[in-house]
Amino acid sequence: MVETIVPVVHGGKRSSYRLSVALHVLGATIAAAALGAALGLVGMALGAPWDSAGVLALAAVAVLYALREAAGLPLPLPDRHRQVPDWWRTFFSPPAAAFLYGLGLGVGFLTFLTFGTFVAVATGALVSGDPLLGAAVCAPFGLGRGLSVLVSRRASSAEAAARVIDRLEAAAGRRGPRMVNAAALVAVAAVAVVAA
Repeated sequence: MVETIVPVVHGGKRSSYRLSVALHVLGATIAAAALGAALGLVGMALGAPWDSAGVLALAAVAVLYALREAAGLPLPLPDRHRQVPDWWRTFFSPPAAAFLYGLGLGVGFLTFLTFGTFVAVATGALVSGDPLLGAAVCAPFGLGRGLSVLVSRRASSAEAAARVIDRLEAAAGRRGPRMVNAAALVAVAAVAVVAA
């Protein structure tokens, strides 16, 4: 997917590359915010915020996924283990494909997830029972995921971009990133417990 957004695809035209990146980021942010709003609506329909029970449920999810990251607790991630459709980049123009890829990645659960942090964020959107708060909580995930394509901005070929992404995926499995995510999840749990 990232091979569609590297500068070389745009024939060295920086303006075309920047447009594709902007559209990718926009698509990912819109999709994540829409997911958060939908989760907030579902929570509202189910009677959320459920007082302290909802906040404690959020804390429990955060602690479980923190244990997954820090101690290897065998807790599955609710993702599809698939990438966005590869054919989009051959059928659509690079900017259109970049936007569509952003939409697909922004939802989070429809592609690969490496860490459980977004599960806790999505749980927060659900237990809030507020579509606006849900959108605000999930949108930064899409923004970050969309901006991640910038790591390959210096790649001189699609193959070089793929190698950058492979190195990032390998790094994500190391202890440092896992501990950072575990610490973030512990912080979410602590804030939730204090709020309860």
